Amino acid sequence: MIGLVAVIGLTTSPAVAAKPPPTPLPEVTVSVSTDNSGLDGAVPAVLARAGDPIELLLTTTVPFYQDVTFTLDVSVADGSPDGILSPNQVTLPAKATSVAASVAYSAVENGVVITPSVGGKGKPIAFTAIPSMAFDSLRTLQFAQQGATTVGTDTCTTTTDETNCGVALLPLSFASARAALSTGATADECAGRPCKAGSTVVQFIAALEGYTAEAPATMIYRCDKSQCGNGGVNKFKVYYSYASSGPLSEAPACLVKNQANPGGEACVDYVNSQRDNAGDLLLYFHFTHDLRGTGY
Repeated sequence: MIGLVAVIGLTTSPAVAAKPPPTPLPEVTVSVSTDNSGLDGAVPAVLARAGDPIELLLTTTVPFYQDVTFTLDVSVADGSPDGILSPNQVTLPAKATSVAASVAYSAVENGVVITPSVGGKGKPIAFTAIPSMAFDSLRTLQFAQQGATTVGTDTCTTTTDETNCGVALLPLSFASARAALSTGATADECAGRPCKAGSTVVQFIAALEGYTAEAPATMIYRCDKSQCGNGGVNKFKVYYSYASSGPLSEAPACLVKNQANPGGEACVDYVNSQRDNAGDLLLYFHFTHDLRGTGY
């Protein structure tokens, strides 16, 4: 008998080339800053009044092969922005990875964010937009040079147009080359709840050295009688933070007149706090570090 051998043929599929990984989209980032040289402490990247110049840098991780004009869209922390950014466009040259511009925002607001976008006619340009860090556009801003022992006495008076303001009393001056005192938009969060309507943040920035609980620096918060005209001095509070952004915590009452609390804890000196002849509230707040704060 002749044996039959069955041979099963094996076939192979043609090799399929692996797909290359997708090319990542260019990341277009907006950065914002101001010249904060000479200051020390919790300094925000942007320290500017509404309308003051702010340095903007737009960068891309991958250059484009043609000029691209980016629109600078503005958003804010509490809804629709009240101001405008000028200019609101910047052109990135072909094959460039960055372009700088000087811009200004017109309104006093918290949490301003700038995001790049491209619209209009023509072929769509694909990229990933990285917005700027949020910054506050301030109402007032003044600087003092090293050696100054008061800041704000010329602006925070009974004649000021500000509902809230502050005067820093600095018997040891400060160690940094400059100090900055500013007021901003209505405070957002006080001790985990909304701050009183109309209360504004007073921010003091400098390097303080040598201040102790027994010999502190003092901020006098002035609140116009139109906002703080009713109630005894002890009814009103101060909320503060040593950070350049974020929520504010309620300050305790000082245990001893003219002193901060043990360990240099900031506090409200209700013994010294008073109303002036115009009926404005003056809250004395003792501290040993640069800070942000609001009253009432």
